[in-house]
Amino acid sequence: MRYLMRRGRRLAAVLAAALAAAVLPVTGPVHAHGDRDRPTGPEANAADPAADAGRGKAHSATPRQTRPNVLMVVLDDARPEAMAALPQTMAWLGDGTAYPNTVAATPSCGPSRATLLSGRYAHNHGVLHQADVGNLDHTRTLEHTLHAAGYATAAVGKFTNNWALERTPPGFDHSALVGGGYTDARFVVDGRQRRVPYATTFIGDQVNRYLDGFEADDARPWFVYTGFTAPHAPWTPEPRYADRAFAWDPSPAVGEADRSDKPAYVRKHRAGRAAGDAIRLGQLRTLLSVDDALTRVREHLDRLGEGQDTLVVLVSDNAKFWGEHGLDEKFMPYAAAYRVPLFLSWPGRIPPGSDERLASTVDVTPTVLAAAGLTADYPLDGHDLRGDVRRTATLLEYWQDSHNGGFPTWASRVAPGERQFTRYVDLAGKPISQEYYDLEADPWELVNLLGDADRGNDPDVTADAASLTDWQQCAGATCP
Repeated sequence: MRYLMRRGRRLAAVLAAALAAAVLPVTGPVHAHGDRDRPTGPEANAADPAADAGRGKAHSATPRQTRPNVLMVVLDDARPEAMAALPQTMAWLGDGTAYPNTVAATPSCGPSRATLLSGRYAHNHGVLHQADVGNLDHTRTLEHTLHAAGYATAAVGKFTNNWALERTPPGFDHSALVGGGYTDARFVVDGRQRRVPYATTFIGDQVNRYLDGFEADDARPWFVYTGFTAPHAPWTPEPRYADRAFAWDPSPAVGEADRSDKPAYVRKHRAGRAAGDAIRLGQLRTLLSVDDALTRVREHLDRLGEGQDTLVVLVSDNAKFWGEHGLDEKFMPYAAAYRVPLFLSWPGRIPPGSDERLASTVDVTPTVLAAAGLTADYPLDGHDLRGDVRRTATLLEYWQDSHNGGFPTWASRVAPGERQFTRYVDLAGKPISQEYYDLEADPWELVNLLGDADRGNDPDVTADAASLTDWQQCAGATCP
């Protein structure tokens, strides 16, 4: 009955064949605190006997922690279908749970990353635009809560747009940040600038260097935020992957013949199959290097004896069009822009398989904190995905942002496999247009029933509009 659910099941079935792994129990006492100012990195490790002693330590006389380490991997613009380029990573995460029906609450980088790290909708955390990163209250974040509970913390790679690379984000002990790009990329590693040949490779290796430093205190859990540039433009692959091909059977939304029912801003775009091919191939080729980098991280975790004690989260901030509806960006209320991959793995604690509940990026922080046995000291808008909450619909929201090209402000109520209602407003908040898709009959969003020539098929959107208005003002337990 429900298209998105069926599509999620098909994706999970494809991945499941490669996703079988043994699970082991995790035991031990609660963590101890360590030195938050301990230097980390290759130079620090060379001069730090404690860090050297921690390296390669599969078993330690120091009691292990009961709270999990947390490795959070955030991809940039990745769609669920792009996981085909991560076969080794999918095999690694196969002992955990896939959430094939996950949406990005705001399909835009800065707001989405603030949601991932706060468990709050953008209308609550305040990062509505790319330039609003200064609005985020860093005392209401995942990293702050974990750090206050004794976690050692590090941020590696892309943190969020417009973040000063020289500044380690609050809540993190260490950082090795990059603004974007692939080759000759500029990183600032704990205050020291350096250029690296290929960003993806360096990110994986730097994660491992921080893990070596953290292992000097084996009883203290750690949190490492790992933000890959891939598969964001300019899609510069490593030379060995530059010619890799991937078969594709595009959906009917690619090359959509009649877009007269779509809003005017959509009709201005002209991306077709050729543009979709270029974006898709570029993305997948760059993700092959992410797969290699994460494989090295997995192998290093195993050498350190930390694999079974680590909760791994893999997610994307948003997705990107491959030519659907003539589009080649994101920022818009169509499935190709807001459907994202989400995987959780913690051997012995998170069951293997596929959970087809409707999930959102707003759920990541609540889920991680619950797994760690911690409670945030601020209201969380999302839910623990290991719990009993099952949504039937959820909220998407976006604010016009000159940084992104001026796409209009909108909010959307999405009930996957059933319907989607979207309302556009101008900068003063006045409604300017609406969209409504019967997702059961029209899973590809080809016919906007409020925009086609047939007024007889217009649905009554009164109830959807009212609930959407309520959701746009929700906080904590009142959120969908």
